[in-house]
Amino acid sequence: MWFDAYQSDTVRLQYCRRMFANCLRRLPRPLRKILSALALAGTLVLGNAAISEEETAYLFNKECASCHGKDGKARTPVGRKLGAKDLRESKTSDAEIEKQILEGKKAKDGGYTMPAFKEKLDPDEIKALISFVKKFRK
Repeated sequence: MWFDAYQSDTVRLQYCRRMFANCLRRLPRPLRKILSALALAGTLVLGNAAISEEETAYLFNKECASCHGKDGKARTPVGRKLGAKDLRESKTSDAEIEKQILEGKKAKDGGYTMPAFKEKLDPDEIKALISFVKKFRK
């Protein structure tokens, strides 16, 4: 990504944070812990860039829309096959939504109807997704 001279520092910091998180996931766990601690120290100095609505929508479309649909209705072929829930009718609590995102949802046959994202998403992304999916509710 080339940075536009007119982009804010926040946009650049968000991009760098996302790229760092993607690289970090490929490293061995002990090294991840060390680099995460260093990144946390940098975050404390620089401040934490909140995830924008645009980034959250992109994240939802990338990770969730194939089953839940971009409109949250779960009327996609994959969503129908796996029995994905219509997010507009959800009454699930924030804690339960977080648990489902982190741990996934198991099928009766022992597989998963929803994959776990605990290794893929950071806590800020999960919080942003919880708020995003709740906006589909009627």
